[in-house]
Amino acid sequence: MFKNEHIPLNSKFVELPLETTLGELSSYLHQGTAVIASQSSEIHLFIPEDAALLPIFSAHNLQEVLAKTNFFAAHWAAWDETGLISQTDQTTHRPLLFKDKAGQIRGYSPLSACLQAVMTEQHKWSSYFSALAETVTDAVTVVDRNGEVICWNSVAEELYHLPSADILGKRIGEHFDVETLMVLKILDEGRVIRNTYHRPRPDTHVLINASPIRDDNGLIIGGIATEQDITQLVRLNEQLTTADSYGLPHKEHSEDLFTLIKGKGPAIGKVIQWAKKVAATETPVLLIGESGVGKEQLAHIIHQSSPRANQPFLTVNCGIVPAGLLETELFGFQGGTFSGSDSGQAGKLEQAKDGTLFINEIEKLPLDLQAKLYHYITQQTIVRSGGSLPISLRTRIIIATREDLASKLVNQEFRSDLYYALNVISIRIPPLRDRIEDIPAMVQMYLKQFSAQYQKPVPTLSPEVILALTNYTWPGNIQELKNVIERCIILSDEDIITLDHLPTVLQELQPSLIATEADSLVILKAKVSEDEEITLIEEALLKTAGNKSAAAKLLGVSRGTLYNKIKEYQLE
Repeated sequence: MFKNEHIPLNSKFVELPLETTLGELSSYLHQGTAVIASQSSEIHLFIPEDAALLPIFSAHNLQEVLAKTNFFAAHWAAWDETGLISQTDQTTHRPLLFKDKAGQIRGYSPLSACLQAVMTEQHKWSSYFSALAETVTDAVTVVDRNGEVICWNSVAEELYHLPSADILGKRIGEHFDVETLMVLKILDEGRVIRNTYHRPRPDTHVLINASPIRDDNGLIIGGIATEQDITQLVRLNEQLTTADSYGLPHKEHSEDLFTLIKGKGPAIGKVIQWAKKVAATETPVLLIGESGVGKEQLAHIIHQSSPRANQPFLTVNCGIVPAGLLETELFGFQGGTFSGSDSGQAGKLEQAKDGTLFINEIEKLPLDLQAKLYHYITQQTIVRSGGSLPISLRTRIIIATREDLASKLVNQEFRSDLYYALNVISIRIPPLRDRIEDIPAMVQMYLKQFSAQYQKPVPTLSPEVILALTNYTWPGNIQELKNVIERCIILSDEDIITLDHLPTVLQELQPSLIATEADSLVILKAKVSEDEEITLIEEALLKTAGNKSAAAKLLGVSRGTLYNKIKEYQLE
C-alpha cells in the first residue's frame, strides 16, 4: 500500500576469491571499493575503512586472514523493495549486507546510516500519519497494546470535548466506560469492525470503524478507530418517534438547519433559497405540495431558523380534527361554554404565542373559520369560542395545502380575502418523482438514521436496488421512501440490501440489469459515434441517479470501461 524510502546502499564492491593477496585487497580498498569474500557458508566484508587494519595481520592472502579472525564476518538483511529493513536476530557492529529475493548481494550500509534512515523514516511516517489523522473528518483514536492513547486528533477533541494533552499517554478507560469501548474490544478479540453503531458516552452516538494493528508476526500491538458523529441524527430520529414533533434538532445543534433538507437539484434548491429568506420575517407562508413531500418538516425548519426558535411550534391538521372541534382547537373556548372548566382552555393559536402555528390541509377549514383566521392575521387578535374579550397574539402562521387554492376561489370554496392574506409568500415543494437526483442523498441519510435506531451496521445497496429506487415514481413521496428504507434495515441481516428486501411493488417495476445481446448498450463498437456514446452514458447515469456501478451494469460494460469513458468525454 505504501512505498518507503530505501536504505542508502553502497553498491561499489567486488567479490574476490580467497586466494586474493593482501596487496590486491588493499589496492581495491584504497580505491574506495569494498571487497566481499565467501568462505563455506559465511560471507566476509572488507570496507575501505578496513585498509588500515590489514598490516596487523601477518598473512599472504584473504584465506589466511580469515583463518586468524572472524572480525570481518558480515551479517545480512533481506532487501525489501518497499525499502523496509527486515528484522534480524543477529548482533553485529559491522556494516550490514543486503540481499534481494534471488539471494544476490545488492550492497552494504554502515549501521549508523541504517539507524539514520530508520529514524528519518519514523519521523516521516509520523508526519504522514499526523497529517492524515487531521485531514479526515472523523474522530481518530489509536491505542497501544496496553490501551494507552497514542493518537487523538482534533475531531476527537471536538467530539468529546477532551484536549489531546489530557488523554495522550493515558489509558483510554480513564475517560470512558471500559465496557463500552470498541477499541479495547478489538485488542482482545482481534476482529475488524465496520460501520457499526456505538455509544462511547451516554450523550454521544457514533458510527465506528475499528481495526487491530498487528506486527510482522501477526501479534496485536494496538488498535485504531475512526468515529463518525451521528449524535444529531440520533436525536433527529428520537424526535421523529415523538407524537408532536417532526424530528428537528434544537437550533444550537446545527448552524444551518436547511442542510437537513437533502437535495442538490435546482427545484429543491429554490425551495431552500426562498425558505431561508422568509425564515427571518413575520409574514405568513403558504407551502404547497403533495402528501409526504415534507411540508411540515420545512415549516419546522423555518421556525427553528427564525427569531422565534425558542418559542413553541405547534401543528393543527384540518383534515384530521373533526369540523365541529376545529374552532376550539384553533381559538380555544371560554369557561362556561362547555362543562368541566370555569376558566376555559386556550387554543393552538394562543398556546403557540410568540412562536409558530403550522396549519396543514387548510383547504378543509370551514368558511366561517376561514373568516375568523383572516381576522386574526389582519388584526393579530382572537376571541375564544363563547367569549367576548379580544386576546392579542403574535403567533406566526405557516399554512400547507395539497390543492390549488386559486381554483377553489372560483367555486367560492375558499375565501379570497384569506387566500390573498396567506399568499404573500408561497413555496411549492416538488414531488420526489421530479427530484430523482436527490434520492441518493436522502437514502444515505435514512440508512444511517435507521441503522443507528436498530443498532445495525450501515449497509450498502446493490445496483439493482439503486435503479429500483430511482425508477419508482414515489406516490407517497419522502414519507414512502423513508418507510421503504426502514423496512430494508429491519429485514436485512447482511451488509448489503438486495431486491428481495424491497416491497413487491418496487421489485415488479424493476427491469433486469442483465443485458441481452439484443438490447445491450455496448458502447465500444466502432459503429457507435462519440455523440451516441455520450448520450448513452448520460442516459444511463440519469437512470441510476449517478451511480456508476449501476450505470455500467445497465450499459453492459465493466465499471472500469465506464470510468475511462467518463474521463475521456469529461462527463464528471
